[in-house]
Amino acid sequence: MILFGAGLLLSGCALPASGPSAKAFNARAEDPVVPSIAVVEVSPETLLSQRVRPSMSLAARFGSAGQGAGLRLARGDVVTLSLWEAPPGTLFSTSIITGQSVSNTSTIAIPAQSVEADGTIGVPFAGRIQVVGDTPATVEEKISKALQGKAVQPQALVSVVKSSVNAVTVTGEVAGGSRVPLSSGGERILDAIAAAGGLRAPVHESVVELTRVNATARIRFDRLLNTPSENLYLQPGDTVAVVREPETFSVLGATGRNDELGFEATRMSMAQALAKAGGLQDARADATGVFLFRVEPVAVAAKLLPPDSPFLEPGAKYVPVVYRFNLQDPQVMFATSRFWMQPRDVVYVANATGAELQKFLTMIQGIVGPVLNGAAVAVAARSGA
Repeated sequence: MILFGAGLLLSGCALPASGPSAKAFNARAEDPVVPSIAVVEVSPETLLSQRVRPSMSLAARFGSAGQGAGLRLARGDVVTLSLWEAPPGTLFSTSIITGQSVSNTSTIAIPAQSVEADGTIGVPFAGRIQVVGDTPATVEEKISKALQGKAVQPQALVSVVKSSVNAVTVTGEVAGGSRVPLSSGGERILDAIAAAGGLRAPVHESVVELTRVNATARIRFDRLLNTPSENLYLQPGDTVAVVREPETFSVLGATGRNDELGFEATRMSMAQALAKAGGLQDARADATGVFLFRVEPVAVAAKLLPPDSPFLEPGAKYVPVVYRFNLQDPQVMFATSRFWMQPRDVVYVANATGAELQKFLTMIQGIVGPVLNGAAVAVAARSGA
């Protein structure tokens, strides 16, 4: 009677649990009307779908690495000029600009000057030369043409001393955020970050954001290092921001540790994630009920689900997918070492059926134990009487 009463008491109560059982997942996925979750059984074939996973890319947004755009002079830039002429030219034998006598070498160095508001600079014997928007090489050609007939085979060299426009801004998790000037040869993203003192955060926790005009794209720093085509040449006015974004995943259920855990390398496999969480608990875990929750791009989900799946409706961009790992299958155990974790993944290990029964028996013992002990005491008292 006591056991019967305890059964009635517990029939309307739920046993304590850390989450749904493997059986509950099956029921949801096999709903004949509208399945509420997309459960994918992990196998070696499943790993092929991961190859179509889109990754963050700068080249996809701004084009290939290409080549430096080259410096173009702007208003306010400071430049220096050097002028030459071939012998027996004497036009530059005396410096008209400085008023100082120099040796008869047919060369002259013009002191630094700023590009004026009208976009011009002054050149002796050539007057004002329009330079805004031109490269130094183009300005040199303009000056040489302007001096034709006045000097013998004139040549010019234009050097940019300071530029307010031909620079990029580097900020965020770098040792010293600053404006980094661009050279005529061009700087790439990694060059600018190095010029700003390098990273302050670990490589695998850093994300690089490139903003150009009104467009912004992101890439993880470790991929930028390993993919030369992503290390783009910078353009004047670009902003490079290094953001610290630790990659984490969560572990719940019958594991040795329920927590939010971080990646400690550039990438982590499912096997490494389970090991970091303390592995499966022998007394509780269902080895056939290890699940990974992830929101997949539709390009990946289309490789996993049947074509008529309701989750692949037109216009869908992302699909919530639950991967199921049956760790009693040796092939799946091998697959866990090649199934790569993604940031914000959730790993859940269901309780085994035996664990639920153990919980039930423990609760029964807690209810009827005091009663049985009291009955035993009463029997003993009567026997003594």
